Amino acid sequence: MINVALLGAGYWGSNLCRVLAQSKRFNLKWVSDLNPATLERARRLAPMAQMTTDPSAPLGDPAVSAVVLATPVASHATMALRALDAGKHVLVEKPLAASAAEAEQICLRAERLDRRLMVGHTFMYNRAVREVKAIIDSGTLGEIYYVFCRRLQLGIVRQDVDALWNLAPHDVSIMNFWIDRPIESVASVGQAWLQSNIADVVFAHLNYAGNVAGHIHVSWLDPNKVRQVTVVGSRKMLIFDDMARDAPIQIFDKGVEIENIDANLGTFETYAQHRLIVRAGDVWLRHVDIPEPLDVELTEFADSIQEGRAPLTDGRKGLEVVRILERLTKAMNLEQTRLSLVS
Repeated sequence: MINVALLGAGYWGSNLCRVLAQSKRFNLKWVSDLNPATLERARRLAPMAQMTTDPSAPLGDPAVSAVVLATPVASHATMALRALDAGKHVLVEKPLAASAAEAEQICLRAERLDRRLMVGHTFMYNRAVREVKAIIDSGTLGEIYYVFCRRLQLGIVRQDVDALWNLAPHDVSIMNFWIDRPIESVASVGQAWLQSNIADVVFAHLNYAGNVAGHIHVSWLDPNKVRQVTVVGSRKMLIFDDMARDAPIQIFDKGVEIENIDANLGTFETYAQHRLIVRAGDVWLRHVDIPEPLDVELTEFADSIQEGRAPLTDGRKGLEVVRILERLTKAMNLEQTRLSLVS
């Protein structure tokens, strides 16, 4: 078993603490958090682990081979670099860092020291997400037109990052995985009501090469909890609903087809050369047995360490997500500036 330390045992860190404590691949040796009350909660989940408010203790323990980092985003770079310099393999919760420059620095350090660097893009370890990827690649949906992600809930309201950096990393990583093409342009708009300059809701648009559109709606100020992605293709359409445990994937035999009436009739000025036909057919519900993605993610971290290879969501993939978030933030700021000038 791999001796591991968990740095940060708050909201998401408590989930990591639970899974690490139950893991057959890791021995949770240390849990570190600045809040003593948080450590008391962690103690109930992992009574075998040593608790400390000083992260230097686990980082200085030569028996610890790996560190899982779930501290606030602003500290990701500092703590990840400290862990790498201490000779540890590192799993950093998403996003990898607060800026692309910091994320690239972490990647370079891990590569120079030959340490495994992994980013906690948990949905990449969701079996339903990988099943949708297989469906898309099989051509069942035809040519992909657009992907629309909705990630909405009432709370948890963050103070260190906005809704884009908190929620959208999931959707950006999913769309990059499914579409697998370069992003040519982005647009974004956000609104802040609860806290100044921290957007509570964001609408983001990504234009992928080949005229494939990706749209993201994230909010922590919505009455319903929604975790849904719609994929529209030229042949069929699909919905991945992470809240629908029995059948998270729905495939719709629906679409709009172009009927070529007569290619030799001339231009549109003389006759309607094409006719649009709306087709509505059957709907298939696909059941997927989904083991806990966080457990699958941590198993991949263990495998990458023991096999000496890059994990599925390595640092470079995390860096790409951070770069996209930066582009969207810049676009959002430009849009806000434009709107203020207009008003």
